[in-house]
Amino acid sequence: MGKFVPQVGRTGIEVRPNHFYKCELAARLTLDAFGMHNMAATLEVRTFVPEGAGMGSSTSGVVASIRAIAKSVAACRGSRVIMTPHLQAKLAVAAEHASDSLMFDCTSSTVLFAHRVGRVVQFFNGPLPQMYILGFDTGAANGGIGTDRLPRARYSRDQIAAFGCALAVLERAIAEQSVTLAGRVATFSAIQSETALQNPLKKPKFDELLRIKEDTGSAGIVVAHSGTVAGLIFDPNLADLRSRLDEAKSAIGCLGFDILCSFSTPY
Repeated sequence: MGKFVPQVGRTGIEVRPNHFYKCELAARLTLDAFGMHNMAATLEVRTFVPEGAGMGSSTSGVVASIRAIAKSVAACRGSRVIMTPHLQAKLAVAAEHASDSLMFDCTSSTVLFAHRVGRVVQFFNGPLPQMYILGFDTGAANGGIGTDRLPRARYSRDQIAAFGCALAVLERAIAEQSVTLAGRVATFSAIQSETALQNPLKKPKFDELLRIKEDTGSAGIVVAHSGTVAGLIFDPNLADLRSRLDEAKSAIGCLGFDILCSFSTPY
C-alpha cells in the first residue's frame, strides 16, 4: 500500500521507510511522466509481503506507489488520469530493473510477461487452473536478497528452445484447466532454473524437494527465480488433500525449511 502526499515549496521525495528506494524512484518517474518535475512529496509505503524472498514485495510497493501518485495527480488536476497497466509496467521496470506482472488483472487471462522490458509477450485466453500451493522458504539467504544487484541467470541454447515447448504445454493446461499439466510446466521451469549455466539463486536440497513432490503426489514444484521461496502444487479437488499436505509439511520441516503459507490460485 502506498500513501502519497504532495507538498508545495520544496523539492524532492521523502520515502518512509527509507529502504524503499525503488518506490522513491518510481514516484519520481511517475511524476516526471505527468510533467510534474518540481513537485515534492512524502511517500509512505507499507507492505505485508515478506521482503527479499522472491514474493513480489518490491513490485507490489512500486505499483502501489505509482497508483497512489496517479490518484494524487488526478485530485490536483481535478480530472481523471489514465494509468494503463502497460504504462505502470514501463515505470516499474525503469524503477527496479525487473518487475513482476502485478499491474495486470490475471483473474480472467494469463500473462506471459517480459520482466526486464516491462512488455506483455502473450495473453493466454483464460486464467491458470485453480491450484493449492504449499509455500515454504528454503532460507538460502538471511535478511533477504537485493535482486537488483544479482547477475542475470544464463541458459543454454537447448534450454531456451525447450521453453517454447513448455509454453505450448502451458497453453493447453489453461485451455483444459489441468493442474497436472500446469504442475509439469512449473517443475520444468524449476529444473531449468537449477541447471542454468549461471543462477545465483539455486535452491538448496532441490533433489530432496523433487523426491518429496513425488512421494506426496504433488502436481509440481514452483520456485521463485528472484528469491528463496518455493512451493508444492496440489490439485485442490483431491479427496486426500489434507493428508498429503500434512505429509509434505513434515518432510519439508525435516529439511529445515519453514512453511510460509498455503493458498489457492487464482489468488
